[in-house]
Amino acid sequence: MSSAVRSLYVHIPFCERKCSYCDFMSVGTTHGEREYTAALRAELRHLSASLPDTTLETIFFGGGTPGLLDLRLLASIMDEIRGGFAIAPDAEITLEANPSSTDEARATAWLRAGFNRVSMGVQSLEPDILAFLDRVHSASRAMTALGEVRRAGFTALNCDLIYAVPGLDDARWGATVARILEADPGHLSCYELTVEAGTPLHVAVARGTVRTVDPDMALRQHWIAVEAAGAAGYRQYEISNFATAGRECRHNLVYWSNGYYLAAGVAAHGNLPHDAAAAVGLGVEAGAASVRHWHGRSIPRYIAAAMAGGHAVTGQESVTPDLAEAERVMLGLRLNRGVALAGSQVGAAAALIDAGLLVLEGGHARVTRRGQEVLNSVALALCAV
Repeated sequence: MSSAVRSLYVHIPFCERKCSYCDFMSVGTTHGEREYTAALRAELRHLSASLPDTTLETIFFGGGTPGLLDLRLLASIMDEIRGGFAIAPDAEITLEANPSSTDEARATAWLRAGFNRVSMGVQSLEPDILAFLDRVHSASRAMTALGEVRRAGFTALNCDLIYAVPGLDDARWGATVARILEADPGHLSCYELTVEAGTPLHVAVARGTVRTVDPDMALRQHWIAVEAAGAAGYRQYEISNFATAGRECRHNLVYWSNGYYLAAGVAAHGNLPHDAAAAVGLGVEAGAASVRHWHGRSIPRYIAAAMAGGHAVTGQESVTPDLAEAERVMLGLRLNRGVALAGSQVGAAAALIDAGLLVLEGGHARVTRRGQEVLNSVALALCAV
């Protein structure tokens, strides 16, 4: 079976509270976590039985708040993965967590279960911004949680932060970034707040009760993070992600490299090559570069489908070679290392280089500072050949 599949994403939908800006599939409760875990384990058994020779190099538990799950249930999911798949000795195994549901004892249990990296949803250290985002932790709780995870034995950490939040000025944003960098997690992700359809934030913006941040201010706050991280020894290896040497998120690099990955859990998305897609029960069209697939957003329907036979995918699409190439370029341009150009793209690249938007080094195209600011336009210009 395909040795190209080396990554697994696992979705845990439970949270303490649903945040107003979040459009991920999550629920503000842990009710039904046992039933959900049983279904998730059934799907993982189906996947491992279908792809018996798969060795996983990265595993990512996202959500939701996976760190909130009952510790015995969380350990049982990891046991299921270990029992069905080979795991590389140096595999990166990430758990997303929130400061409000983290303590040293829980972090110790996460480490014992097999996780070796924690991604902490800090988002802000400003009380009013935390309240605006509907976060349930304080700044002191966030900083304490980082210490607790470290004392438990984790050496690989990430902190998520959000900028371009209404009411967050440049000075306070810069202070938040600086304080997190002083804690030296090794990895930092800084994301612009986006208004997603169907969220309470979207409703508030549509009604005029919340005004979004000016694009120039959002861009300025992006560069505040870039410059602060660089001064602290963190390399911007992806547009929104920074790491010290060797601390880059290997799992996310699979996504940004347009690689293959398995997916398990409600609302989870995966991308598989032909042989693996056919093996797990997906339809495969001749000539497709890969098969992208997804699970529905209903937890009860997911549980019923997974328990009935393990196969809980609700939709799929064949990725054509042309689409795969366009996505390779668009995703690759987000990376500091850039993207290799096909021969047909060299002419378009030359015009972008003349415009100061790209640099070309050893056949790899990389966006300049100005190119980062108009990334989508650069990508479209390269792909329109």
